[in-house]
This record gives sequence, structure tokens and C-alpha cells, in this order.
Amino acid sequence: MALVTCKGASSSSFTHQLKKFDVFLSFRGEDTRFGFISHLYDALRLRGIHTFIDDKLPRGEEISIELLQTIENSMMSIIVFSENYASSTWCLDELAKIVECKKNDQLVRPVFYKVDPSEIRNQNEKFGEALAKHERKLKDSKKVERWRKALHEAANISGWHYKHSCNEFKFIQGIVEEISNSKFNRTPLFVTRYPVGIDYRVKTILSDIKSNDGHIIGIYGPGGIGKTTIAKAIFNRICDEFDGFCYLENLRERSGTNAGVIELQETLLFEILRNTNLKVGNKSRGINMIKERLSFMRILLALDDVDKRIQIENLLGRCDWFASGSKIIITTRDKHLAATLGNCRSTYSVKELDQDEALELFSMHAFQSNKPKDDYLKLADRVIQYAKGLPLALVIIGADLYGRTKPEWRSAVDKYERIPNEEIQKILEISYGGLDEIEKDIFLDIACFFKGYFKEYVMDILNACDLHPICGIQKLFDKCLITVDHYDRLLMHDLLQQMGRDIIRRESPQMPGERSRLWCYEDVYKVLTQNTGSEKIRGIRICSPESSKMKLEPKCLEKMKNLKFLIVSNVDICRGLKYLPNELRVLDWSGFPLSSLPPNFDPQNLIALNMPESRVTLDKLFKRIQCKNLTYMNFNSNQYIRELPDLLSATPNVKKLDLQRCKKLVKIHDSVGYLDKLESWDLWNCSELQILPSCIVMKSLKYLRLFNCKRVKRFPDIPQEMENLKLLSLGHTAIRELPPSIGNLTGLERLDIGSTFYLCHLPSSIYKLQQLRTLHLYGNVKFPKDVGIGRQAAACNSYSGFSKYCFPKLNFLKKLTSCFTHSEKCLLSGSKDLNFRESIIRFNRLNWLLIKNSKFLKKIPKLPESIRQVDATNCISLNSESLRKLILQFGRNLGLSPNMKCSGVKHRVLMDSHSHRNLSNQIDCSSRVSLSKLNAIQDESFPTLDTYLVDYGETYNITVPGKKIPNWINHQSIESSISFWLR
Repeated sequence: MALVTCKGASSSSFTHQLKKFDVFLSFRGEDTRFGFISHLYDALRLRGIHTFIDDKLPRGEEISIELLQTIENSMMSIIVFSENYASSTWCLDELAKIVECKKNDQLVRPVFYKVDPSEIRNQNEKFGEALAKHERKLKDSKKVERWRKALHEAANISGWHYKHSCNEFKFIQGIVEEISNSKFNRTPLFVTRYPVGIDYRVKTILSDIKSNDGHIIGIYGPGGIGKTTIAKAIFNRICDEFDGFCYLENLRERSGTNAGVIELQETLLFEILRNTNLKVGNKSRGINMIKERLSFMRILLALDDVDKRIQIENLLGRCDWFASGSKIIITTRDKHLAATLGNCRSTYSVKELDQDEALELFSMHAFQSNKPKDDYLKLADRVIQYAKGLPLALVIIGADLYGRTKPEWRSAVDKYERIPNEEIQKILEISYGGLDEIEKDIFLDIACFFKGYFKEYVMDILNACDLHPICGIQKLFDKCLITVDHYDRLLMHDLLQQMGRDIIRRESPQMPGERSRLWCYEDVYKVLTQNTGSEKIRGIRICSPESSKMKLEPKCLEKMKNLKFLIVSNVDICRGLKYLPNELRVLDWSGFPLSSLPPNFDPQNLIALNMPESRVTLDKLFKRIQCKNLTYMNFNSNQYIRELPDLLSATPNVKKLDLQRCKKLVKIHDSVGYLDKLESWDLWNCSELQILPSCIVMKSLKYLRLFNCKRVKRFPDIPQEMENLKLLSLGHTAIRELPPSIGNLTGLERLDIGSTFYLCHLPSSIYKLQQLRTLHLYGNVKFPKDVGIGRQAAACNSYSGFSKYCFPKLNFLKKLTSCFTHSEKCLLSGSKDLNFRESIIRFNRLNWLLIKNSKFLKKIPKLPESIRQVDATNCISLNSESLRKLILQFGRNLGLSPNMKCSGVKHRVLMDSHSHRNLSNQIDCSSRVSLSKLNAIQDESFPTLDTYLVDYGETYNITVPGKKIPNWINHQSIESSISFWLR
């Protein structure tokens, strides 16, 4: 498939500049017009070579501008030197122009018709006589000298010599054959009807091609993304720069047999050498012949749709023989293949079209215009959202909808969203067909159940299913069937997901109970309520679009002996559940309504037990069963758990344990502190929790969060070094002091500590945390040796001195937990009697100032130039002059004029329900995570550690108290909000 034109553009605009004529004939009419020239012209025309002959142009003393332009607009010039050629000033002007165009890469070939080349080169006999006559008549020595040089240069060009004894017919046929096979007479490749979005992609690759010496350029991406289109456009742009060039398409299809390979080898040799007599005989001989014949030439070769390395080797051997400057363009769906083409290569990943490009391309096909009709805009937008920037889908659907009525559009779009288009499906399934059976299972499991999940989580599950995910997922990644985002989540294009699900649907179109995977609520409902399941079912996702209840038989899953994944949300069951298959690897049931699992369920194979907002009580559950393979446990927001039992015996290999918002949880069994496989333990907002294990010896632990566990007074001892723990969140607990053994957390990078109700004392061993980069302080925290933060912070001379003295890697000291970056920052916490001294400006790395709820604060002095965000929410005593200066300082930091003019919607002042204003500016955060995306990630059951170290980029934000927009802001409104651009 090819990418597909800005309005009014054609595919030729993405090739080399097309010429008006193939051949320009320069000749002396009285010598050759009615004989040799007329025969040559007719022979060229019969071979389809568009040739210019000037017999219809008016003659004069001076050659016309029109004729000069015709020479420029010809691919090739043939000069027919005859006895009286030099006697015509017209011919000599043509010749001078032709020689000039030769310097701009025009092909020039002379025919010496019954004259000797030396006669022209030396300018004697009739050529010398004619030039002498011109000198006497014109008295323009410069012009005659120009003609002399042109004659000399043209006579030195290799051409054709016609002698009296020649057979004119054979001679002319030889000229025509050579011209027909010459480089100029290659028709450019058709690129695409509407090359929208191609130009900048082509320019990107071309700049890379020209900036490095690599021979091989690998262009990779999923089917239908536009690899072929881009390769053709590049090929057309640069082919004239090479001694020879060849574009071989559909290698995957054409390389299936020896005969197919030999045909490709012979095509390659013919396209570059133009020799029809070359026969390779067999595949092995062809490889060596290509190397021998082409290794001295600077060639351009494009190999389209390669899916195996052998297809390249069958043509190019070891790819180590190319002449300097040669370029090999390879398109493939396999990223790994592109990466294994040797050191002299560069690779380019083709991305989907952006929203504007997608709309334009679709509109060109659906409306023959670069934008949709106004009354079709919403329907067009549905197609754009469905296609997700895939050119293949946009072209096929656009062409299908062209000229149809709105009701037909609605019906067709509804169908597309439920059932894939066969033409699109056929292209996308090619990559799937190249997988082995295990890799296909992995792809289908991700498409049906695990798209958007963290890679580590999915790999642990699939590994328990004996699917070898380490190599399998990499294969899907290499085949461009999945991607992995910045947070290590598995993603997949929506159309690829739809393709995978349609493969499952085709297993049994009318009987969903006979399929291997079920995810559609209607199909699941039918199978469960009618009890038509079977042993073929491997996974079920039950997710109702609205909260619903199902009347199920207690043993409705009994027929599904091989069920491995059961994922349920937004569904309640009216009756009990008496059977769960023992093959389950994932039991993910949000809001599970029962207090325990079926008594005959043996969860030895279970890897993930996720039951947020459920009624399960763990002490009962794990007294009865043991889950030696259980790796993930999520009981987030369970209000029935009062005690966390002995997990060391029941789940010794658990890796991630989520107990957030378990507000009835009071006690954690001492053995939990010895779970040496545990990596992530989240107890956030367990407001009744009081008793932790007496000590923790967890060599694998990376993440421990006790934030807002307000009744926890004592943190466990750490008798051994725990170098893997990176994040420890103890903010808003009742902990008044940390144990001296806190120094054993030698790898700790972030620490949250303190409470607004208690003074927290830190031991001297806190300074052993030499890897600490981020410190969040809540309320008053007392550092040893009288180094205080909080009220005393304003008296510090410099933040850099504090960080150097205490923690050499500390670059971020703050209080807010939802927004933070890697750049060097400092936060000063507020209190009732907070006052700032002018010396705060010395905090030359201060980025973020939090002083909210400091109700008696009247003035904010000038802040350092490094300041990016200030939160003075509920600082009701701040005077307006301070606020004005603060906002003006932000304006200066942004490079804005004090009297700036405003329009639009980027910087904004907003009054929320608490009557606060927010002036914020986002500066090019396109490469960083958005706030909404971050919040979504943090809501995941098991976020990665990096989630808590996300970089917001250059964000400017001021939050101050008030009920109205101050008069000194030059945009006013009586509405609840006001938005405008700052320029």
C-alpha cells in the first residue's frame, strides 16, 4: 500500500521535474531534413519517444526564446552534424545552448553525418570556413568564440558516425535502440493519486541519506502505513543522480520460488545495464553476476516489501560490494530485519498521518476536495478516529464512501466500526500470517485482553501460559504489530486490534461459545446465560457499557476447563459462583460480590489476582488456599479486609501488592516484611492502618507507599541493606521519627516525610541516603545538626549549599505529590506565620514555590529567575501589588512585553469554584506526558516507578486568591472564565 496530495498536487510533483520532450533534434535543414532527419524522427516517434523537430517554428536571424526554452525542457539533445551545419548561425546558437544544458545534466549525443569528428573538433575545411565568414560578417568575436568552444566540446562527445557506406535504416535503428534503453528514457514511478503528508517524510529521509555515507536505508512500519509510497517518491527524486537504478516491488510474493528469484535477478541486471541478452541460469550464479557487473557502478536500488533477509541476499549477496555513493532502499514490516542490514545503514520508522493530514487525505478520496463538506464533518471525523492515521484505511474507506448519501455513510461507518473492511483486513493480516502459532496466540491475547497493560505484567502472565513472551513479544514489536510506550505499556493500532479480533470471530461466526476468546459483552452474555461455553475458550472479558446484573448459573464456567483469563468489570451476578477453572492465570474481577472464592477452586496456576472494590476477606481466603505462583495482587478499595494475613506462606512469590484505600485495614502480619520477591507495595490512604511488620527484609522492594496512613506511628526497622528501594512515601502519617536503620536504604531516590500535625525528627543516618534526588516535606521536619527545612528554610542562604551539605544528588525539594520534574527545583512549605526575606532570591535553583494556606502572608518578594510555578492558594492577606509584580515577573521570564496584547486561548486566567485564578502557560510539551495522561497512568493498579518521576517540561503556573480579575489585567470578563493568547 502506498501513502497517499495537497490540493492540486499530483504524483509528478513527488518525482523528478517532468520534461516537455524526450529528445531535441538539432540539424541543418538543407542537408538532412527530407532524408536522414525525417527517417530518424519517424523511427523515434514510432518507439514512443517524444521528439522535438523545429520545422514549424518561424525562422529569423536570432534564435527564439521559445526554442531556447524547448532545449531546456528536453531530456536529451541529439546534434546531427552535417556538411553545412556551421554555416547556420541558428544551428550554432542551438549548439551553444545545448552545451550549456549539458552542464546541467542534460544528455547530449552527436551524430556525425557524412563528416569527420576531427573536422569539427579542429574547425577546418567547411566548418573553419563558415566560422571565419561569421567573424567577418558579425564582427562579434565573443559570440563566434562561444560557437567555437561549443563545436570543440560537442565533437569530443561519444556519438554515432554515419559514413557513406552505412546502411541508413540499420544505423537509425541502432540510434533508436540505444536511446530507448538510455537512462533518460525511464518513466517515473507512479507514486500515488494524492500524496498527502509524503513531502516532509521524504525530505526527512533524504536529508539523512545525504548526511551519511551508509549504503542501505531501511524503511519500516506496519502494513498500509505508506512505506511503498515513500520509497517510490524518494526513488523518483534521486534516481537521475546514479549511473543506474532499479525498483523491484513485491519481493515477498515474487521470491517464493527459484524461478521467481532468477526473474528478479535478471530484471535487476536489465534495468541497470539495459542488456537483454544477460541470462543468469541459476540463483547462485545470478548473485555473483550482479556483484561482478554492478560493483563498479554507482547504483540506486529499491527492494519493496521484504520480509526475510534471504530475499536481499539472493540479489545482493553479503551486501558488501557496493560502489561508493550507491544507495539501497528497503521497505519492510520487520523492524528487526531493518536493523540487521549491517553497519552501513540507517533506518526510518514510518508514522501514522496526523489528524490534519488524515482528514485531507480522506477528503480527497471521499469528496474530491481537501476538506469535507460541512454537513458531513461529524461523519468524516468518525472515520478519522476509526482509521487512526493509517493511509490504507483512509484511502479505501474514502473511495468507498465517495458520492454516497448521508444515510449510506452512517450505515457504512457503523459497519466499519463493527466489522473490518475485507480489503484493509487482507493487507493487515499479511504480518500476522508471518508469525508462528505461539506468536499468533500472544498477538491475539494482547488484541483481545491486554492492550494498554504494562509489558512486565503481560509477560509474566503469558510466561505462565508457556508462550515464551520474551522472544514472542519482541517478534510482534519487530513486525510492527505492537508498540511499547514511554511507560512500558503494550499498545496496538486500533485497526490491528480489530483485525486480531476478527480472526477470532471467524473461528465460529455464529457460535461464540466455540471461539477461543470472548470480549464482546453481547457474545459473553449469550454464552454465559445460555451456558454454551466450551473447552475452546481461553479467555473472557466481561465489561458492560453500563452497570448491570447477570443472572448466571453458579456453574456457568464449568464447561470452560481451559479458561486462562477471566476479566470482569461493571457487572454484578445475582447468584453465587460455585466453579472456577483451575487453569486460570488471571482472575481480574472488579467489585467481586462474594466474600470468598469457590471452595473447589485450586489457584496453583494463578499469576494475577485483581479484585479491587471487592468483598473478599484475605484472612479467610489464604487460610484455605496457597498460591505459590501468584505474582500480582490488587485489593484496592476493599472495605472488608481488616488484617493482612501470613502471605509468606500463602503467596511467597508475590511481586506487586496493591492495598490502596483499604480503609478498614488495621494490621499487617509480621511475615509480610520478609517477602523477598515483593517489588511494589502500595498502602496509600489506608486510614485505619496502625500496625506494620516489626521489620522489613525485602531485597527486591523498589516502591513502598504509606502516604496518608494517618494512624501509622512507627516505621519498621531495616536490619539489612535494601539497595533496590527507590521510593518511600511516608507523608501525612503519624510517624514522628524514623529508625536509625533508615540509612540502610542506600539506593533511595525519593523520600516523602512529615505531617501537618506532628514534628518529625530525622536521624543522623538520613545523610547516608546519598542517592536521594527528591525530598517531599510535609509540615515541620527536623533535620539533625540543626539543619531545618520548613520555617527555617527562608533563613537559609542558599539551596545549593544545603543540598551539597546534606544530599549531594538532591535536585528537587518540594511538597506537592502530583506534579514534579527532573530539573533542579526547590520547594518551601508554608505555615500560618510564614514570612519571606529578600534573600529568597539567592535560591538560584528554585523552580516551585508552595505557600498555600499561609493566611497571614502579605508580601512575596522578588523571586529567582528560575521560578516556574507558584501556588499561593488561600493566602488571603497577599496585597495586590505583590500579585502584580509576581505576574509581571513571569511575563519577563517568558520574554513578554509589559504592555502585551492578548487574544486567543493559550495562557489563561480561570476562576474556579473556590474563586482562585490560574495563569498558566504550556511551552511545547509535545514530547512529554500530558497531565490527563499522567493521571490516567497513576490510576493504574501497578504504575511503574518512572510514573512518579515524570517530567512536565517548561510549565509556568501561578495560583493566587481572589474573587475577580484585577483591573491591571487588560482582559476583563463577567463570565466564569476568560481565555486568551499571549503573543
